[in-house]
Amino acid sequence: MAATDLSTTALPGVGFLAKRVTLDGTANNARQIILPPWARRVSLFIVDGSAAIQPGAVASSGTDGAAIGNDYLPITAAGLTWRVAAGRATGGGSIYVSATTSSSFAHLMLEQE
Repeated sequence: MAATDLSTTALPGVGFLAKRVTLDGTANNARQIILPPWARRVSLFIVDGSAAIQPGAVASSGTDGAAIGNDYLPITAAGLTWRVAAGRATGGGSIYVSATTSSSFAHLMLEQE
């Protein structure tokens, strides 16, 4: 599965971007999401095909389409929000997201802050 590249996405006039990303079809496999350079806050929720909230994981390193690995932060039903530091690598850097169920989606909100 190819990475989802949001790095060239312009900041919408409302100051945030809501995006749904299809995760890997295999449970616990990572999907690489390349963030745009303007994103300073990321909120993340995982849902299955029926839109029911599911647990998952996010990591700062990994391989697209491979198991999430051991160094991750769990995503609970409450979702997860964090601040991304300015001055990171060009293109915004990547996050690696997985779900504990197959055929799931990540719902992201990227904010300029």
